Amino acid sequence: MDNELMALMQVLSNKPYLTLKDIEVSAGITRRQATYRIEKVNDLLRQHHAPIITIGTAKEIRLDSKARQKLEELLQEMNQSSQYYMNKKERQIYMYLMLFMNSEYLSLSDFIDSLGVSRSTVLLDFKELTQMLEERGIRVRNNRTKGYYLIGSEMEIRRMMMKYVIYTLAEEQSAKIFDVFIDDFNLDIFDYSRLVITELAQRHNIRFVEDRLVEFIYIFIFLKARMQSGKNAEEEIHALLDMEAISSMKEYEFTVELLKNYKNTDNITNTDINYISSWILGISFGDINEETKDCILISDIIGKIMTRFEYLSGAHYRNTEEIFIQLYSHFRPAYYRLLCRLPIFNPLCDKVREEYRELYQLVEETMKPFHVIFGGDIPAGEIAYLTMHFASIYSDQKAFEIAKQKTALVVCSNGIGSSAILYNELTGMFPELHFLPPLETSHIHDVKEHVDIIFSTSYVSLGAGIHAPVIRVSPVMSIAERYQVMREVYMQMGSHFLKQPNVDVVMGIVAKYANIQNEHALYNELITYFSHIDTTTQEERVLYLADMVKPELIRLHMDADNWEEAVRKAYEPMVQHGYITQNYVEETISSVRIVGPYIVITKHVALPHVKPEAGALSVALGVGVLNSAIEFGNRDNDPVKYIFSLSATDNQTHLCAMAELLEMFNKQEFFDMLDQAENSDQVMVYLKERECEELCVSKNRQV
Repeated sequence: MDNELMALMQVLSNKPYLTLKDIEVSAGITRRQATYRIEKVNDLLRQHHAPIITIGTAKEIRLDSKARQKLEELLQEMNQSSQYYMNKKERQIYMYLMLFMNSEYLSLSDFIDSLGVSRSTVLLDFKELTQMLEERGIRVRNNRTKGYYLIGSEMEIRRMMMKYVIYTLAEEQSAKIFDVFIDDFNLDIFDYSRLVITELAQRHNIRFVEDRLVEFIYIFIFLKARMQSGKNAEEEIHALLDMEAISSMKEYEFTVELLKNYKNTDNITNTDINYISSWILGISFGDINEETKDCILISDIIGKIMTRFEYLSGAHYRNTEEIFIQLYSHFRPAYYRLLCRLPIFNPLCDKVREEYRELYQLVEETMKPFHVIFGGDIPAGEIAYLTMHFASIYSDQKAFEIAKQKTALVVCSNGIGSSAILYNELTGMFPELHFLPPLETSHIHDVKEHVDIIFSTSYVSLGAGIHAPVIRVSPVMSIAERYQVMREVYMQMGSHFLKQPNVDVVMGIVAKYANIQNEHALYNELITYFSHIDTTTQEERVLYLADMVKPELIRLHMDADNWEEAVRKAYEPMVQHGYITQNYVEETISSVRIVGPYIVITKHVALPHVKPEAGALSVALGVGVLNSAIEFGNRDNDPVKYIFSLSATDNQTHLCAMAELLEMFNKQEFFDMLDQAENSDQVMVYLKERECEELCVSKNRQV
């Protein structure tokens, strides 16, 4: 029985007026999940030829009397039955799993009998399913006498199953469709598999990212069943993986022992064991202290990522070793996900791209040279996770001298990047609280200290014995979300905040007497003012390219005999106008001599800079254009014709400008303008025009 569906139907049939927000709040779910459940009810109503639910412009729920009556009838039937009602999407997942699991052809009757719906419903659902699969290179062969069968790349067929599992669990917060399928086809029991996997993981010292463990169990159950039927991907796997390296790892031993707990595993080859092992590697934490055969390779990639990001961003690491360890923990599993093109769902992707837009662009640009290693573009979800790590690294939190009387704990199930960025955010928002190190949800009971308040990203109960108030937070918070969290905290910890105005009420009053041109901007500004959140707008906090480049710092038509002379001439106006010291110039030259031409970051472009303490006095960017390109000693990007001299006094103020600059590097018109410009004013006009365009895009995005 679908309890969530029945609960919603009960609410809809009893309440004459209801909003989408009411459903979100009452069920503790997101708008996406609420909309999904309403559509599921609608699908059920359509099957019974009843009017469907609609959502009005004010997000009110509209349900006529006939639909309400039908819901009451269906509720009575469901109370007397254990049948699970699937919506269209779930039926398609079910059908795909049937095709995935069976080595034999399936007839149309097999689908009808298994799903318990009409022939026409199956045909319509199946048509959509086959079209979607074809877009991903998977075809459903239809033999008139035998039936349906999947053909295509075995790896892609497996990826499709994984995507269904991962996206359904992430978006719908429900595994019901998979539990139903497992029960219908007598597959391995989930609870048994969870027990075995958890026990073996402890024995082999494998730490799963908490949210990924449930995904893996379902994927393992389905994947093992397909492997047992004799389906393999020997050639594809051999082409991707270092079989010898993986066979020497504890994840391989874990997989071998895991399979021993099940019958009928004779058809599972050593290659498939390596494949399962790579999946385990892709969802567990990397440990720099483990001497594995891939350690040197992955360490080398991480070192290059860190170096390239530092050169592109103009920011500098405070603790290189600590940052390396953090990135290793994340990137080792990411390496195997990317190598095998294993899907992930990052629920924070869109939010990260919006809240950390410039940083995301810098990370995306940083990762471009590594596409060749993984045979294609790096998915946005992976870029977003890396961005979260760099966001936590570069958050310049100030030390607070306030006596911390209350103790807080951050509990996160999304991995290190999420917990790090959330921890930094919350410590800045609540300096009066003493924060313990962040924990995964599964380790909540390991805490020995007294805890006054808990911040948790999980919608799953933290379990018995937790007496402190729990505030649910998003790992990446918008201004509005920070405001709401502050209200909740002070409701729990003190009363003074409650005396402050409610922003929604103020917005309503303003709307009565004024024409609001940008509600989103006004709302955010009121939140900032009333809550005293240290979240100045991006325009106030950071500088754009046109802000950092000054006319006096632009040198066109420069002549130089070598790279050193070129760098000195580019830096010269910055020294003259007091943006840097001469020592900053000398440190840059010395650094290039020692490390090599790291300042050449892309074709024909150099970006010289060193740490602020070398003599950066003010934030600025100089522009130098050579008459004749010069060799800097960079094999890939020489000769250099354009020099952008950076002076950065911290790790954040200039990031927006750097992201803007990197975008410019992808436009040939930018370099054409620099070559054709007769004076610095023409360069400034171009930059300011681009800035106006960017601001317009940004405002439209907000609206």
